[in-house]
Amino acid sequence: MNIEIVERPELKAAVLQIPRDGRLVRDAWAQVSARLKHHPGVADREHGYVFIPEWQWSTEVTTLWVGMVVDHFEGLPSELQQITIPAKRYAKLTVRGNRTHMEEAYGALFGWFEQGPYERDVRDGSFGYEMNRLQPVNPFEIPADDIDYFDYDIYAPIKDETEL
Repeated sequence: MNIEIVERPELKAAVLQIPRDGRLVRDAWAQVSARLKHHPGVADREHGYVFIPEWQWSTEVTTLWVGMVVDHFEGLPSELQQITIPAKRYAKLTVRGNRTHMEEAYGALFGWFEQGPYERDVRDGSFGYEMNRLQPVNPFEIPADDIDYFDYDIYAPIKDETEL
């Protein structure tokens, strides 16, 4: 599996925070996309984002933030939370395949960090994210128990050398 190191610009997102559960992810996506359907500030309508609180990896990831990237926070529906992910360096891995492939991809990413020389940024407040392609098939419209093909990019934050 090909893991590359990429620099990503700051992201602003309109999100809903939910417990980690595939059905709730889909419900949250439906709510966010409905509320932002005609909002002019949406910066990316080609992807749906799931933000992962990296600090929870030490025990278990129990919370996710689901949403869309926006240019600005002005005029967003009050029901949506606002998060800003700072510009950062990430380990990027593309997942395209069935559930087994997805699990292998996450295993490969964890192994990659274990081998070094990079350290995953799991400090409080650090977010990784999954950038899900919405075309040709929107994965958020397939029930969590039924989906068996995944097409998204994982962005796992890397600690800067000055933070080690």
